[in-house]
Amino acid sequence: MSGTSLMEPRDVSAPGGILTSVGLVQAKYVDEIAVRMPTREEAALLALPAATPIAEHTRTGYDADGRLLRCMVTILPGDRHKILYEVSTD
Repeated sequence: MSGTSLMEPRDVSAPGGILTSVGLVQAKYVDEIAVRMPTREEAALLALPAATPIAEHTRTGYDADGRLLRCMVTILPGDRHKILYEVSTD
């Protein structure tokens, strides 16, 4: 993945997805959501009211062999988001 846009420190996208564009197939991912108080920088960037927590959503993607393909971290202001999961029992 060296030399691809995946290694750039910015948001990236491609038609069909970045992983597909470099020949990778994500087979599964693991989500972790931690609720915490924001750093000073996060609070300023997100213009958060005082005492407003954030949720830090980390999604780690793997291929069929269990190889790590990506790690995406998203910061969600607690006063503006709802998290909803639908899980199939199939």
